[in-house]
Amino acid sequence: MSPNHLASPDIFAVIGDARRRRILELLAVEQRSVGSLAAELGIAQPSVTQHLSALRDVGLVTSEKRGTSSIYSLTRGPLAAVTEWIGAL
Repeated sequence: MSPNHLASPDIFAVIGDARRRRILELLAVEQRSVGSLAAELGIAQPSVTQHLSALRDVGLVTSEKRGTSSIYSLTRGPLAAVTEWIGAL
């Protein structure tokens, strides 16, 4: 196994994707379901689910079950590392 296989996901790589950044922008305004995000982005729900999974892996989103839906929320804490890195430049 390579050492990279064991490394945790890189927040910079995750937020490097424009659709993921747009998801974060939408979640900064209000909690949303996968369906709501898919409609806003104009992409299929499975694609949104994959993006949310990557965001969840680095701790940027959380989800809560409400009936048959999962409602996603932004978690701002992990963005502090990004802000600190930028501030140090």
